[in-house]
Amino acid sequence: MRRLMLVLGLLMLAPGAFADEFEIPVLRGSSPFVPAAPKYTGWSGFYAGGQIGYGWGSFDFSRATQSLVAFALRETALEEGAHPSQWQVLGNASSGGGAFGAFAGFNSQWDDLILGIDVNYSRTSFGADAQLTPIGRQVASGNLFDVFVTGNASMTITDIGTARVRAGYVMNNVVPFGTFGMAVGRANISRSATVFGIQNSDSPANAFPFSFSASETKNGTFIYGYSAGLGADILVMPNVFLRGEWEFVKFLETSGIRSQIQMLRAGAGLKF
Repeated sequence: MRRLMLVLGLLMLAPGAFADEFEIPVLRGSSPFVPAAPKYTGWSGFYAGGQIGYGWGSFDFSRATQSLVAFALRETALEEGAHPSQWQVLGNASSGGGAFGAFAGFNSQWDDLILGIDVNYSRTSFGADAQLTPIGRQVASGNLFDVFVTGNASMTITDIGTARVRAGYVMNNVVPFGTFGMAVGRANISRSATVFGIQNSDSPANAFPFSFSASETKNGTFIYGYSAGLGADILVMPNVFLRGEWEFVKFLETSGIRSQIQMLRAGAGLKF
């Protein structure tokens, strides 16, 4: 009987012991872990600054004489039959030079994404003279002609302005960015063309020389195109940043001249 009572007592104590053995401990006074919200350097708002740089201009003069020759030979059998206006007597040229200017814009920040607008102005002096390779041919257009075409052209871009959309990514105090937009410039353009030769016939006495020429000079004329660029802003003080940028600008054909500019710039600005 005593053994039975002992066994019953042990069975009554066992559930409590097992419960104490497998109970999950709880740290008194603790709360669930909540990660801190990410922090981003503030870039939103207006900004403005100044810049200096260096660039390279490329100029294609191959079509610069076409409209001039076509005008000089208008309503002639020579142009209608042989088309001397299409002869390419001018080639390509390039030049480099310094630039300086200013920029301004507005940033809208979405966590680590920057979207904004940016305007940029550079005072430049990219200019070049066309390479000349005169052409002489003997052509038949009703009569037999010995024809020579020559000319010259030059272009100097004095100002470049761009209005661009901008997108960047916040990496602590650095914002790499890309841009794309419209470009406008001012240029001084000079070009001329001359067509000369001899109209031959069966009799040397009936052969006669001829010469036609046309020219054009435009100073401060506006040229238009588009721009694209890459760069980075680096925050060095709470409201002061440095900028490094590469920009490509391509202008539409003007007076038969096609031009494009590449610039490397360094600048400093204030954000407000």
